[in-house]
Amino acid sequence: MPRIVDHAQRRREIVWALWAVIHDRGIDGVTFRAVAAAGGVSIGRVQHYFESREHLIRAGAEHMVAEAELRYRHDGSPTDPRAALVALLTRPVPTDDSGRPGVSVWYAYLAESASDPWIRAFLADATRGTVAETERLLTDLGVPEDVSGPAALRLVAVSNGVTQAVLLGAMDPDVGIGLVTAEADAHTRR
Repeated sequence: MPRIVDHAQRRREIVWALWAVIHDRGIDGVTFRAVAAAGGVSIGRVQHYFESREHLIRAGAEHMVAEAELRYRHDGSPTDPRAALVALLTRPVPTDDSGRPGVSVWYAYLAESASDPWIRAFLADATRGTVAETERLLTDLGVPEDVSGPAALRLVAVSNGVTQAVLLGAMDPDVGIGLVTAEADAHTRR
């Protein structure tokens, strides 16, 4: 009986190995050999699914954003717009060691965006999506449209700053989440 191969699962596993390499070595440390070793697969398997290092790195960024959107839609988008807003803005904040690798990989992509136009455009688009969703939730909460746009930009900027401070260890996660939550509440109590 022929073996059934789940190609999407194999691609995901290779992307997870990519993230492990980025977390340990940064994007400059990404090679097919390093990713294959991290994933416990052959170099040939990595090359089968990704024709170049650039393709692999880009797929990793795309997969990261797609997973975040899926998690938000699945469990981070409650019917209560205020709870959805707080979940959207606090989800990136690493609250324990298990959350730090994903955030550090995101920041590695962010650093790489300084010299890679594709990554810069991709991350800018993802950020615009977060701002748009924040603005939509603010509007759902009754914030006037002329205020919701600037408020959304501010809230996403606060979330980004808190995430960075927590990642660096300069701020306790609970303090950061409290700060983001208070800022969101300040914009919705009008």
